[in-house]
Amino acid sequence: MIRKAKKLLVKYREQAAYLIVGAATTAINYIIYVLFLKVLHVHYIPSNIVAWVSAVTFAYFANGRWVYRSTSEGLLEAGAFFASRLFSLGLETLILYLMVDLGRLNELISKIFVTVLVVIVNYLTGLLVFRKKGPRRSRPPKG
Repeated sequence: MIRKAKKLLVKYREQAAYLIVGAATTAINYIIYVLFLKVLHVHYIPSNIVAWVSAVTFAYFANGRWVYRSTSEGLLEAGAFFASRLFSLGLETLILYLMVDLGRLNELISKIFVTVLVVIVNYLTGLLVFRKKGPRRSRPPKG
C-alpha cells in the first residue's frame, strides 16, 4: 500500500506540489483579503488587488521552484508569470463585481467561488510560463 502511494506521488508530483503551493498561496490571498476587507474596512476590489499582489509574488517563487522546477532565472519568465496572473486577476475582479455588486452576494462567499475557477486557470497558464530548460549551468567566475 505504501509502495503504491509512493508510486502515485512520484507520478503526480507536479500536481501534488501545485496543490500544496496553491493552498499556501490561497491562504496568503484570503488572510490579506479578509484583513483589508474586514479589519481595515477597505472596499472589496482594492482589498482583492492587494491580496493578489502578495499571493502572486509568493506563488511565482514557490511554483517556479517546487511545482514546475523551472531552471530559468530570467526576467522574461517573471514577466510572463505576472502577465498570466494579471489575466486571472482581471477575470477574478470581473466575476467578483458581477457576483457582489450585481448579484448582491456576500464578498467572502463570492471570493471562494471565484478562487476555484482562478486556480484552474492559473495551473494551465503556469504550464505555459515555466519551462524546463535542462540542468542549470554554473557560470564561470569573472576575473
